[in-house]
Amino acid sequence: MSPEFPGLDRYCALDAAGFLPGAGEAPAEFLSRVEAILDAHREFEAELAEKGEVTVFDGIRVRTADRIPAEIIAEAEEVTGKLYDFRVRHVPGFFLSRDVGLLWGGCLIADTELPLSIFLIRGAFRTRERWLFYNRRELLAHELCHSMRQSLHEITLEEHFAYQTSPSRLRRYLGNCFIRERDAIWFIVPALLLLCAQTAQTFWLPRLPVWPFWPVALAYPAFLLLRNMRSRRLVGRAARKLAGFGVARPGAVLFRCTREEIRTLGNLASRGDFEEFVDRRAGEELRWAIIRRRFIQPEPGESTDETCRPDPLS
Repeated sequence: MSPEFPGLDRYCALDAAGFLPGAGEAPAEFLSRVEAILDAHREFEAELAEKGEVTVFDGIRVRTADRIPAEIIAEAEEVTGKLYDFRVRHVPGFFLSRDVGLLWGGCLIADTELPLSIFLIRGAFRTRERWLFYNRRELLAHELCHSMRQSLHEITLEEHFAYQTSPSRLRRYLGNCFIRERDAIWFIVPALLLLCAQTAQTFWLPRLPVWPFWPVALAYPAFLLLRNMRSRRLVGRAARKLAGFGVARPGAVLFRCTREEIRTLGNLASRGDFEEFVDRRAGEELRWAIIRRRFIQPEPGESTDETCRPDPLS
């Protein structure tokens, strides 16, 4: 029991169910936010049970018949449980077959006003685990990671942690290259300019110099790779430090940290410095009290999997 935060077992149970306190979020604010989320999902479930279908998010219609079975969601829960020790069960998922993009696989969507989140994945995943380059388990687990970490409002490592759910080593390594919409734009536009220049040289302007377009086309991909490498080194250094300090689940701890906290953890010199940092942060912030209770100083004889896992919808 934490003297700073009475009732810590309840907060740990919510953390295990996919509800992470935000940076500096007080217990009352956290519980109020969680209750608002659960109320929105209860209302959605009630309407769906009554009508058999519900229209959400400006025109997306979901039906009971298209609901993703619990055993498929459990595939993703197994991945997030193993990596980060949480299992989200309050977010419903549905297959979607109409009005989807040619290469669209799925996503997690949320209402900006109503705290409601829903998984939507391509109907092809009803009967198969893989479609094109998508893996159903990875797709769902990836979005579950976003659903939990969004309370941190910290995007620079968001894709790094989400892509660790991938069975592909390449995607795990490169996943954090694209973290903002403009990254994709600045990646594609110079390449298109290079293509246009080469086309113009071939058909209309044989004297047009193409070589100046190559540095422009390669500059942003190089920047993305360097930025990704720096982020991976940052997380890797902190993970090695935590392992050296005797933390059994470094990934689960770092998943719940901001970038600056990860940087600080990676710079700590000793176990004593680490314990001092954790105790100070756990005394100031609910999120760190949960981290300490679940992953650093659990109660004697208790594993993290035994930390109160009631159904948050009950």
